[in-house]
Amino acid sequence: MKALLWDMDDTLLNTLPARMRALAHAYEVCFGESVDALALWRSHRGGTLEALAERLLGNDAHRFVKAYRDFYYKLDRRAVPFDGTEEVLRACKAAGLPMAVVTSKISYGAIDELEDAGLLQYFAAVVTYDDTDRHKPDPQPIYTAMERILVDDPEEVAFVGDSPADIFAARNAGCTSIAALWGALDEELTLDASPNHTARTPADVLRLVELRLAGVGS
Repeated sequence: MKALLWDMDDTLLNTLPARMRALAHAYEVCFGESVDALALWRSHRGGTLEALAERLLGNDAHRFVKAYRDFYYKLDRRAVPFDGTEEVLRACKAAGLPMAVVTSKISYGAIDELEDAGLLQYFAAVVTYDDTDRHKPDPQPIYTAMERILVDDPEEVAFVGDSPADIFAARNAGCTSIAALWGALDEELTLDASPNHTARTPADVLRLVELRLAGVGS
């Protein structure tokens, strides 16, 4: 293994409560009624906010996205890493393993939350929604991350993510996929995407990385 890539929301950071509040708000603004935000987001299977908005409103999708972001980024919130995440990142960095974040969040939001959580220091690159024309499950964001950390063989890269979109993106890029089940909104859907490996805790990721670095199961 020559590099480890990570999704951000529901994988590195537990931002779900604030995101669901923003999603419910945007739906009410645009449709004038309440919605089960968690069920709505779960049905989206890890796609982008923009894609969900297009599904709901078509050409008027920008209204939904604006309502969501105007609400979300004004919330009194703090991005919280999942238990054990920073210890894994610290160990991987100490082992000299390059790491990057691949997220569908917009740039300023992703950078601010990673920095606020104390995790930005562990990554050589952060690829966000703004950085690519196509998005997960398309492989372009993964390829962009690989370019930025100077790794050219996808077979030497593993991608850790919680959603079907993450697993499909890894497969489409030719990378090893690791399902982050500790943050998955719908474990069954994520497992149905057939990840190469599963991890129920961040520590499980570290064990997989150590095996790959040792040449076991690679």
